[in-house]
Amino acid sequence: MADLARVALEAYPLSGLRVRLQAHRYNTTFRVVAPGGDQYLLRIPRASQISLEAAHSELLWLAALRKETPLLVPEPVPNREQSLLTVATCPGVPEPRFCVLFRWIEGRFLSSGLTPAHLFQVGDLMACLQDHAARWTPPVGFTRPRVDNLEVLQRGPADDFDPAIAERVIRTITALGTPEAAALVSVAIQKVWATLRELGQGTDVFGLIHADLHHRNFLFHQGIASAIDFDDCGYGHWLYDLAVPLTALQQRLDYRALREALLMGYRRRRSLSAEQEGLLDTFMALRRIQDLDPGAIEGKDHRALRANWQANMEGGLQELRAFVDP
Repeated sequence: MADLARVALEAYPLSGLRVRLQAHRYNTTFRVVAPGGDQYLLRIPRASQISLEAAHSELLWLAALRKETPLLVPEPVPNREQSLLTVATCPGVPEPRFCVLFRWIEGRFLSSGLTPAHLFQVGDLMACLQDHAARWTPPVGFTRPRVDNLEVLQRGPADDFDPAIAERVIRTITALGTPEAAALVSVAIQKVWATLRELGQGTDVFGLIHADLHHRNFLFHQGIASAIDFDDCGYGHWLYDLAVPLTALQQRLDYRALREALLMGYRRRRSLSAEQEGLLDTFMALRRIQDLDPGAIEGKDHRALRANWQANMEGGLQELRAFVDP
């Protein structure tokens, strides 16, 4: 991957770069420092599961956010050909990778140190992102996948409540866990789908969202929250966006206070009725199901993620039991 990073960086009008591995998880990222001190982040994704057009569309939204809002989001750097995306290949790395160079964003991640004040900012940030998406007219050719499919890594069109897809997920859960766990997931899927059918896809409930704004994808610098990692952005219900950070925080003892602060920050800019808030548990259940299927497989087999796999599996099933039988 370091060799691939050097190949990708040759596409940019930069020289004398120092390159250091930042993370090797779902994506591989490198911190890049130029001789003058300017810093960048090079993102190399897994073998591409989306089209070149979809990968480029993420960057079009980011560019629009940088131009049309004061929000601090990643700024993609054009290569020598003035493209925001660089397709790189290297011996030993399977398949071409859609690499992106971003300007470095200062800030720090918070996990155990998160407070309600932080989550208020995140709720406000999310509302701003959704407000922009709701009024933005994407350019011709803009394409991003659905984010509310059961098989979250199948980045494509909606699964349209296809029983065959539900059955495939259930078989996977049976293989990973137990028949009892699979039966639980089966009931949860039908309950989630019933709500999604009823909600529909009107612009008041559905649009372009970040879809992955949990506590490892927002950071704070000088009291300001910023969002990173837009590579899961796509089309889904506005409520799904809120369910993502809530699901990640659900096991914390201060969850209720954090949840209230997130929703309060969100309501600062966007409406959220009591009825809509009541549906958040449905979208959190959907997120749990997604994490149990392809995420569970990847986490089980990935050296960097294996340690948390069993705990995530057990925690997800526990929350789904509470959803199915409240």
